[in-house]
Amino acid sequence: MSSSDALKWLNENFNFVDSVTIIDHSGTIIAKQRFNPRYTDEENAVDNQWALGKNLLEVFPGQNFQSSALLAALKEDGVIYRQQEIVWNHLGKKSVTNNLTIPIVCRGQFVGSVQLSRDVTNMGRSGRAAPRVSSASTGARYTVEDIVGRSPEIQEVRRLIQRIANSSSSVLVYGETGTGKELVVSSIHNASYRKDKTFMPINCAALPESILESLLFGTHRGAFTGAEDRAGLIEECSGGTIYLDEINSMPLKLQSKLLRVLDTKTVMPLGATKPKDVDIRIVASVNRSPEQLMQNKEMLPDLFFRLNAIHIRVPPLRSRPEDIELLVRHFLESYNRQLGKQNHGISPEAMALLKTYSWPGNVRELEHTIEAALNLTDGSQELQVADIPAYFFSPGSAVGTDAPSAPNIPLREAVANYERDLIRKALQDTGGNIDRAAALLQLPRTTLYSRMDKLGLR
Repeated sequence: MSSSDALKWLNENFNFVDSVTIIDHSGTIIAKQRFNPRYTDEENAVDNQWALGKNLLEVFPGQNFQSSALLAALKEDGVIYRQQEIVWNHLGKKSVTNNLTIPIVCRGQFVGSVQLSRDVTNMGRSGRAAPRVSSASTGARYTVEDIVGRSPEIQEVRRLIQRIANSSSSVLVYGETGTGKELVVSSIHNASYRKDKTFMPINCAALPESILESLLFGTHRGAFTGAEDRAGLIEECSGGTIYLDEINSMPLKLQSKLLRVLDTKTVMPLGATKPKDVDIRIVASVNRSPEQLMQNKEMLPDLFFRLNAIHIRVPPLRSRPEDIELLVRHFLESYNRQLGKQNHGISPEAMALLKTYSWPGNVRELEHTIEAALNLTDGSQELQVADIPAYFFSPGSAVGTDAPSAPNIPLREAVANYERDLIRKALQDTGGNIDRAAALLQLPRTTLYSRMDKLGLR
């Protein structure tokens, strides 16, 4: 944004400030001053004191690195100008703010961010587009094009997203931690006719039952002490998409209420006597297989079958090793920009080592590994084996510890996994040296190359 555009935006949307918040690199609030005239001086003072030392996600449970400018500023350079950012706090109160957010950088590292806010909750929407805000300022920043990989499993995920995006049916996305479930859900929203409407992610495991219930379904004055007439997220997001992450953590009582919303297309706020019509698409995710959910009785069967009408399985990274090189180069490019580096790629030995690891944390763990390794380089050289985090070489590392993500794995797949683990371990023990690894496995060198090609380890 040019200086003249920035000045114009500030004049139109930011002619006073009523809140200042500073967080550190972990998202912990280290300074907060709210002097908002919507609240009494006592309420502002209590809120300021209560929030100190707490993580931002405790104070605003529905936020994430896409929807929150304060968190986004921990990863990207430059001032973020954001208009009409919507948040719900830990008490379920909604605020709409115009925000000016600045990253705090020390010796090339993001160490925190500071945000100046103007509360515009009761002022209505201006209709002006905010700079640097995508997908109707909802946080659904990812599209199908952001899903990196060429493996058959990932290509099938892309095809499924395109096929089901414009359906009105609910969707259940399942996959291990770190596989990229939110990326898939965000892509579904942005490929649908709802893309210009609200996308609201909620982590069901992060909220107590009472807060989650009022947050989702809303309240009616008199429902309990201090209750006000307040629309819940389901009503507020009508026309858009709600993403319920870890829905199996939602108490069964609330699952029953959610099932009624899906069946009747209405929502009943706490204490209300009349339901309200809603047009909402619910996309949910779990990090366990459907068989485990049913066996552990973590979900109401009726709700599970209702959501599972459309389901997408996000494969673990260990089952698609041919995607590792693409992902590594994608993250190198991304963190070169973020960290101000000019890295020239990765050595064959370092790449071979990354391909021998089983990645229990999946794509998220790979991303953080590249970020950590890139911080250890001088910024212009190739990434080397010496730059890879030390735990890769420890006896308890995740080489050879793969376990099936679902029961009754086919024998052919189990044998392939076992063979893949043996080759990975040999390559790790020999520092990626093919000749020594072949000798360790008592195989001809050409045979090892052939097996690596077949198992996706080249």
